[in-house]
Amino acid sequence: MGETVAHGIIAVVDITPHQLRHSCATLLLNAGTPVLSVQSLLGHEKLDTTLGYARLYDGTIAADYYYAMSQVERLFHLPESRPAPFYTPAELVALVDSLGSGTLNEHQRETVQTLREGILSLASKEEVMV
Repeated sequence: MGETVAHGIIAVVDITPHQLRHSCATLLLNAGTPVLSVQSLLGHEKLDTTLGYARLYDGTIAADYYYAMSQVERLFHLPESRPAPFYTPAELVALVDSLGSGTLNEHQRETVQTLREGILSLASKEEVMV
């Protein structure tokens, strides 16, 4: 356990060298460092060890996906991806309700209900912000 002083305030920090190493690897990967470089820096023999060691943020994964897809589209002379259509909360709830009218097991019904409640919750938050 160590102490950190910032702005005259002492904070007790309980962190291990392994946690610092893990955080460093994650930050490097999310900053775009090639995974093979991180593997070498960490001294891992197997790439699977490095991949299991660090988690990618969803934003990093999405950025990689969109970059790769733009390369594929260019390679095959496909039109650039269009943005997803915008649906109103009412349209989304109607779609979710139609999913719920099919033959669903208990888990699927719960998932549809949770999705419906989430859409309504987000819609009510947007109304407050407007």
